[in-house]
Amino acid sequence: MEKYDLKLFDKGKFSHIDNEFIAEGVLALRELQKVQERFNKNDTDTFINELRDQIVGHTLGFDLVNVEKHGFDCKMADKKDIFLEVKAASYDSSTWNATFNDTTLEKANCFKSKKLYLALAVWKDASDLLFICFGQNENIGKLLEEKVKWFKAGNTVRSTQSISFSKLIKDFGFKICTVDRSTEDVKKLIGAKFNNLKNIPDNLFINKFDVDNYIK
Repeated sequence: MEKYDLKLFDKGKFSHIDNEFIAEGVLALRELQKVQERFNKNDTDTFINELRDQIVGHTLGFDLVNVEKHGFDCKMADKKDIFLEVKAASYDSSTWNATFNDTTLEKANCFKSKKLYLALAVWKDASDLLFICFGQNENIGKLLEEKVKWFKAGNTVRSTQSISFSKLIKDFGFKICTVDRSTEDVKKLIGAKFNNLKNIPDNLFINKFDVDNYIK
């Protein structure tokens, strides 16, 4: 075994375990546990994902959330053929990507349809929703289809597809919902992270009250 050059052991940045962090973190988790027990949502990852999906869906005017593992995340009650797929990115991450794991050709084809919208929500910390990049474009489905076929042909060992925030707005014409912030504040947040995105046109920004004009 020692003859193998296992580069993965060289990766990572390790620091001392912080007892104060553990203590305060456990207190926070205990408060979270109370909410989980009240709503009978005991799997923590599922709880957080569903909560965030509901926040994003509600902001964009969707009424229904998917509580099962498979299928899309949200749906409109009065427009029964309008669905939403929600992706999340951390503001502090070096990249903001809509990441698709284990995409199938069927799912790729769904993104070619007018029935499905995509949202990339950018969060600060656990609960602060900064803004949502959202829209639809059949070329997303075509891109995902190409990447799935690339994987199936054995060209990569991981079936993971990613579309950057920049590509969503520049190539696919997505809008940016400012949620509860002003356009200028959101522009500053984006520009502070990426120099190449400091001059996003004003017409790409909308507030949450105008979303209905873009999701039909």
